[in-house]
Amino acid sequence: MFILSMLLSFTLILYLYKKRINLGLAVMSGGLLLALAAGITPFEVINIFFFAIIDKGTIELCINVFLIIVLSKMMQDYGVLEKMVFYIDKLFGNPKSLLFIIPSILSSFAVMGSAIVAANVIDSLGESTGISKARRAAINLYMRHAWCFVMPISISLLNASYIAGVPIIELIKVQMPITFACLIAGYFVYISPIKVMKDHQETINRGEIALKTLLYSSPLLICVLLVTWIPFYIALIISCILIYFIKDKNKNFIAVLKGQPQAYYLILTVAGIMVFKDIILNIPDLQQYMKDIIGLGIPFWLVCVILGLGIGYISGSTQVFTAMLYPLLLPLVPPENVIATTMLIYTAGFTAYYISPIHLCQALTNDFFTVSLTDLYREYYLTVPVMFISGLLTYFLII
Repeated sequence: MFILSMLLSFTLILYLYKKRINLGLAVMSGGLLLALAAGITPFEVINIFFFAIIDKGTIELCINVFLIIVLSKMMQDYGVLEKMVFYIDKLFGNPKSLLFIIPSILSSFAVMGSAIVAANVIDSLGESTGISKARRAAINLYMRHAWCFVMPISISLLNASYIAGVPIIELIKVQMPITFACLIAGYFVYISPIKVMKDHQETINRGEIALKTLLYSSPLLICVLLVTWIPFYIALIISCILIYFIKDKNKNFIAVLKGQPQAYYLILTVAGIMVFKDIILNIPDLQQYMKDIIGLGIPFWLVCVILGLGIGYISGSTQVFTAMLYPLLLPLVPPENVIATTMLIYTAGFTAYYISPIHLCQALTNDFFTVSLTDLYREYYLTVPVMFISGLLTYFLII
């Protein structure tokens, strides 16, 4: 009955999510079904909902997510993003360098428009270097997503940190080898083979261009540096203030705040995920049920990988597999192995999410470059296995 109720709960969540119901509402619904099936009374469910919503971690995560969206939107609306890309282009000039740098930097942006900005730049550089549309799409996607394992202002990573109860800096440390492996693979597979003709370059004042590049990149750089010293939301507020003073375009700040439907949507998602986590943790004998299932002889790491790959691919969402699997599996792990297991589930789920047909970034990129999913999969034959295998090897080395 426990296995059946879990399957029904997960199926309901995935069904509602496919129907474009907000993920927060979807996981709350699945959590409610699971709670009632497990014998938790309606009064106890309401109690869990209330205390999950007012929990300090939930409130802090909601604030951080909102500020990340505001930071990204301010950089776009105030022209800081445009200037940053312009001066990076001037500073480096070499198309091969730019194909590596531009998507890497724009990986930190949490708004959909940044994907289009990156795609536009990559398309232009790809045209000048003669690489195929499929290769351009792969570069735009792979080089951006390689940073999602270590970028502090990645909402996916931030959610994973809070749901797992693992400090984000510790999670970044164990996932650094994955990002390094992905960047190396991406460079040698996608960028190194490109032949670039040496054109006559205009004379520029490199010192001045470097300072301008640093100035317009500073909101991101400062945020990433400060997050190790001060609370994340304070670092984000400082970066937002800095954007306001270096802005290149005038726009009413209130108008920027009002135009944040994605932020409000994500806040509801975060709240729902934290409620679901607390419901899972309050189900009587849950850990014993899971131990009995694992006691059937399946290695625990393999359970993590199979569930991560399956849910990541079906949902096409990092938030779905972290919301479902972290509360379910991490309580079974010895304290010394929690960070490694968090990383393993994240890597397996992220790899499957990355190649999922309903992965939104991938769908938008395919439309932009007019390439089929089959053409794109041909570009992944080496790089995606590197993403997964590097995570698996890192897990076993830590364990």
